Amino acid sequence: MALLRPSLTLVLDLDERVAAEQTILEINRSYAHIGTPVIRTHACESAEDAPVRNTARLIVNMGTYSYLNSADEGADERWETIVGPWIGNMLRKIGNNMKVFNDRQRKIGYPEVHFDTLDIELGAGAFTVAVRPQGAGDVDEAVAELVTAARDLRNNGTFAEAVRVELPCAESWNAQRDAAWEAWAAEHPEVLEEPDTDEEAPSGDVADEAAEPAPEKTREELLAEDVIAKSYENTAVPPTDSEALPRPQREEEEEEEPFDFPVDYTLWAVIGADGATRTYDSVAAAFVD
Repeated sequence: MALLRPSLTLVLDLDERVAAEQTILEINRSYAHIGTPVIRTHACESAEDAPVRNTARLIVNMGTYSYLNSADEGADERWETIVGPWIGNMLRKIGNNMKVFNDRQRKIGYPEVHFDTLDIELGAGAFTVAVRPQGAGDVDEAVAELVTAARDLRNNGTFAEAVRVELPCAESWNAQRDAAWEAWAAEHPEVLEEPDTDEEAPSGDVADEAAEPAPEKTREELLAEDVIAKSYENTAVPPTDSEALPRPQREEEEEEEPFDFPVDYTLWAVIGADGATRTYDSVAAAFVD
């Protein structure tokens, strides 16, 4: 009997401002060990300087086997033994991949790609749990337990009308990010410094002098340079003595510390089919509005 396991369809919806051809090629290469993602792009929602919005959709496929509704025979067992652990594994893999991808993008000077949410679509889209990643893009594997908790609350009637749950709600996440950014920027003031372009852009007479071609050398000057070069060649250290020469040491560049912060997943946004949203305190186990 074949081992029953879910399959993943990963859809990455990118803001067109970060969807350069090179970036898309790198994403496909980076995610090859997880599965080739379906990459889509969308235009900027409003002004060109509006925040970049990217979303990752994790579509869970289990064929004809039920796993979402507890009322279906075998659904709870499949969730506990197969789907729940598998989601935790996928969140860990994809979150770690996103962090590694952005670390590499930053080192080679390409734009980073951060995702607002990882939308875990369950039961053919009947119920979605949207997880907001950590500041650097990775996801704590323990968040899978919160996905299971959201499923349980849907099945016991607390989230009976919900079609989407966001962990945490946007207001909570934005407040956490802003507070973390202020603290991080205070420790890394260099990120707020404007680049000094005065030295890079010569002006006036200096620029004119730099633009002037060097005077053409005379035949005698060229011959003199040739004599000096050949004199150096004749007195150079023999190859057998090259090991005795000091080797230049390449200074290791200090890696830039990326902005990161741990996310508090206490407050959830519970969204109904009509778009109505309520805030749920997962610690107090109660709605707060």
